Amino acid sequence: MPKKAWWKQNSPEAISEAFQEATVDAYDDHEQFMSLFYTIEEELDFPFTAKLAGDIVSIVGIEQSEHDSLGLDLVCETGGKRYLIAARSVEMTNELPEGQIFLAAYLNWKSKF
Repeated sequence: MPKKAWWKQNSPEAISEAFQEATVDAYDDHEQFMSLFYTIEEELDFPFTAKLAGDIVSIVGIEQSEHDSLGLDLVCETGGKRYLIAARSVEMTNELPEGQIFLAAYLNWKSKF
């Protein structure tokens, strides 16, 4: 059985509340995305550690995806190099960073497309 996505460990109520807080004045998909993006940028405590393909990496920031107009990439640092990785591709370590609920709200929202 596949492992449950880390963000689904948050309660649906907490995810919904974070989404509503971030997107209170947003009216369409693009406005919702931008509201979530800026909230994540402000509220998520960078850097934090995560797993990518079984390796521990440092997440040092976020960027808008070049390949998806509503996509969010995490800036991963490992071995002295930086990489952009789709936000849904990383696993959190046991310690969730402060503000992770907003990233969870984005991943939940994005999963509906």
